[in-house]
Parts: sequence; C-alpha cells; structure tokens
Amino acid sequence: MPKKLRIAIIGCKNMGQKHLKCLQTYFSDKVKIAGILNSSPESTQKTASELNLSPLEGLETLNRRKVDAAIIATPPENHFQTAKTLLEKKIPLLVEKPFAENAEQCLELIRLAKKNNIPLLVGHTENYNPAVLLLKELLTEPILSVAGIRTSKNGGIKKTHIISELMIHDLAIVESLIKDDWCEIRIDKDSKYRWDEHAIVEIKYSSNTILKLEALRTYDAELKRQMRIIDAKNNIWLIRFLERELYKNDECLCSGGDSLKNELEDFIKVVLREKNPNIDIYDAMKIVHFCNELKDINKNIVSTLA
Repeated sequence: MPKKLRIAIIGCKNMGQKHLKCLQTYFSDKVKIAGILNSSPESTQKTASELNLSPLEGLETLNRRKVDAAIIATPPENHFQTAKTLLEKKIPLLVEKPFAENAEQCLELIRLAKKNNIPLLVGHTENYNPAVLLLKELLTEPILSVAGIRTSKNGGIKKTHIISELMIHDLAIVESLIKDDWCEIRIDKDSKYRWDEHAIVEIKYSSNTILKLEALRTYDAELKRQMRIIDAKNNIWLIRFLERELYKNDECLCSGGDSLKNELEDFIKVVLREKNPNIDIYDAMKIVHFCNELKDINKNIVSTLA
C-alpha cells in the first residue's frame, strides 16, 4: 500500500478547518493529517484535542522527516514569514489567499521555492469552482463586459482590506480571463458603509472591456455571489458561485461540485509531482500587486456614493 502524504495545517481555525474537513472527507486514502499548529500553544492544544489530532510544537520543529507538505491558513499578515520558514525547510506549501502582503514578498517566496525545487501553490479557491473551470473551457470570444457582486456576513472591523479579503476572488478570475492592461479605474462605496465594509471597483481596459465589481461584508448582508460576462457575440454568461452553476443565455451548463476539493486534489497531485498547478504562481503575485494598486487608489478617494 502506498505511503500516505503527511500534511500539516498551520492555522487550523476557520479556513484551516475547512481544509481539514475536505481532506478527511475526500482524501483519507491518500492523506494523513500530520498535525496542526495555531498561534499559541494553548490554542494549538485546545483545537488538536477537540479535533482528535496531533498538536505541533512550532514551525521550528517541522522538517521533511515529519511532514511531506503543509497548508498555511493563518491570518494574511503571517503568510510571508510562515511560508518563508517552511520553504527554507523544503516543505511544499499551499498558502491561502492573499499570497502575501506585497509583490516583493511574493517574489521572494517564489524564488525560494524555485531555488529549493519545492511546489508552492496559492489557494484561490474560486478559480477551482466547477463553473469557472467550465467557463474557461467554453469562453472563446473576446469579453465586452464583466459585472460581479460578492457579499459576506463576516462583518466587523477587519485588518485585511475588503479588496484583499473578499473582492480578490473575483479579481483573480477576471485577471485569468482578461490579459489586457487597465487604462481607467474608479473606486467608490455606499456612504452608509465604512471603507473596510464596502467597495465598488470600475475598470476600463485597453481593449475597451468594462469591469464592475462590488464587495460587501456586514453581519446583515444578503449572501450573494455571482458574475455576469457578456462576450463579443453578445452571449451572456452567468456564474452563481455558491451553487457552482454556469449559465449561457439562461441555459444551465453545470451545477454542483466542490471547489475546495478540486483545489486540494490539484495540490496533492503537484506535491506528488504528477502534474503542474492549475494556477500559475506569478498570477497569484500579480493579484496581490493589483489589489495593492487598488487600495492605494482607495486611500486617495474622498468622495463617496450618495
């Protein structure tokens, strides 16, 4: 019987526990959870006890004799240093989005992974959404316009900007579809919300493609996540992310599936050297840079929507 892949989960709370559940549900024949590590020994011990898993003592104790790969699902501000420490130990990684805090950090991690010949993936889960995967297969015409909305009930004041935490999912998809440079950007919000709660981004590309994305996170938000694309033949494509549905001119082309399962399957196969990753690591770096560009523009905005 082949040896199971030993995967450690660094940051086993919200998203980390989703990774854990998915691995246990779909990949128990291929994967063994090597242990978990949270921000403090107390939290690590408590969570490990609740989940009946092994607590890890610290990043410094990890090496390739103990684990074959790791998933980093810590708060974004910890991604860079955590990933750097593990890459130096030559441990293959899946890092939750955003990749790091800026493009310079991303590039340093990429260079370190390449130097040590270690797989490094970034968890842009919506790019593994079955509806998105099918859209990329079927959409061959140039894109005229994209309109998307993504809401979350995860309210409260956040350290991570709404563009880097929530809108980044849609920006990553758009960047994979539209390869042109942008020429005009406008960022706004509804006046009843704070900037960390709401953002509307409008972009015109050099190809004249028009993009409008909206992101909202409040406790009372109506959960809505979809994207509409109009191509040069006036076909209307609609992605309903929560249902994993793709429509073309009101005809449903697919429904259901598991985005995280697809992502983790990709990660496992890449670690086993069976394939190359579906998402280019440099594209993940570009998304971080683009989000920071948008946030810099945001800082200079005074006017708001009525």
